[in-house]
Amino acid sequence: MLLENAKVGKTVEKRIKNRIIYSVCLAVLGVTSAVIGVGGFLPVELSDYLSGFYSGVGTGLIVAAIITIIRNIRTLKNEKLLKEKEIYENDERNKMIGLKTWSYTGYAMFIILYVGLLAAGFISEMVLNTILVILGVYALCLFFARLYCNKTM
Repeated sequence: MLLENAKVGKTVEKRIKNRIIYSVCLAVLGVTSAVIGVGGFLPVELSDYLSGFYSGVGTGLIVAAIITIIRNIRTLKNEKLLKEKEIYENDERNKMIGLKTWSYTGYAMFIILYVGLLAAGFISEMVLNTILVILGVYALCLFFARLYCNKTM
């Protein structure tokens, strides 16, 4: 029993460490966006809107990533918080809620993209092609996720 608990605890620690790595990647993307927003590094001139957009999104990503990193490090250092996180993440109800959330969101996203695809033809051919590419990439992601899950589960 103790070995099982130790293994589960290590699994949760590994997940939290992976989240820290993902957050660092998001922070790097945020810095990249903020640098683009500040401008002067690109051969093209950005409009005020685009400059503000990239700066704002980049700053938001940086702040969110830093908060997530701090919370996860705090959890790793505090045995009580780690145990609570372990219980939360291993709860079957929470797992099912997470799976259903992603599933419903995925269905909704597919429908919204398709409706957008139908409407985009009346707006602009470029918008239509953009949504078509996004829909295609989304379909490929679903396909490869299905292959991966069939092999691993």
